[in-house]
Amino acid sequence: MTAVAVAAVTAGLLWLFLAWSGEPTAPVRIDAVKTAFGVGAGAGGVFALWLATRRQRTLELQLAESTRVAGVTERDLEERRVTELYTKAVEQLGSDKAPVRFGGLYALERLGQDNPKQRQTIVNVLCAYLRMPFDGPKAGLKGTADLEPPDYDEAELLVRLAAQELLKTHLTHEEPGFWPGMAIDLQRATLVDFRLSGCTLAAADFSRAKFVGAVHIRGTTFTRRAGFFGAQFTSAVNFDRSVFEEGAFFTWARFGAFARFTRVRSGGRFELTRARFEGEADFEGGEHEDIDLTDARFPENE
Repeated sequence: MTAVAVAAVTAGLLWLFLAWSGEPTAPVRIDAVKTAFGVGAGAGGVFALWLATRRQRTLELQLAESTRVAGVTERDLEERRVTELYTKAVEQLGSDKAPVRFGGLYALERLGQDNPKQRQTIVNVLCAYLRMPFDGPKAGLKGTADLEPPDYDEAELLVRLAAQELLKTHLTHEEPGFWPGMAIDLQRATLVDFRLSGCTLAAADFSRAKFVGAVHIRGTTFTRRAGFFGAQFTSAVNFDRSVFEEGAFFTWARFGAFARFTRVRSGGRFELTRARFEGEADFEGGEHEDIDLTDARFPENE
């Protein structure tokens, strides 16, 4: 529309130029027409520049929108891929075949290693697997007689040991694959030859868990209050140099063998009320803001 108007004005000025060319006042009028032509040309140039700028801006907006849509699509595809991998790995954990369950464990680990936002969810799945009912060995693996046939599912025990090892690997602060800020929930879990030394956890709950075989939780930091309410330790347990920044509660816990709490530090209430020690207990070098041994039972008191 604007281009048509410019063409019409130009044609009109040209007509005036030709019409006035024979009159006495022609020179003045012709100069006026020339000036009008100059103004028109300048206006046309400004208009052309504005039009080019507008087109450029439109192209830039279209490109930005295309980039945004492509980014959203890519994120949607990535989230869908992660969801599919996660679902498949969890389904593998439910298989009745141990090799398939192994595959599910390590698929989850790879997923967590590549996707930090999924790590707590994957730790939750590993803990949920370990909380599933399991009639494990009566003692640790070192105490199992080689000649006697096991009275438990050996393949399932191996899968569980692998799950425990994955937790330790990614909770150990000196490991390259350390996952910071993780919380674990192993309430009522059956844990065999459990090791969690040198780890850092945001939170941990082992209430009513059963620890079969030796337990090593040495030099581990619990940044929140740790729970061991009613936990059963069938063999020796070692908490040497562990740090409980907000304290811990071992109320009603049962220690079936030697319990080492040497050089343990706790910044909150360290409760051992009604805990039962069937073997020796060593608290040497401990630093506790508040330790409570009310009604705790020791062998010499039996």
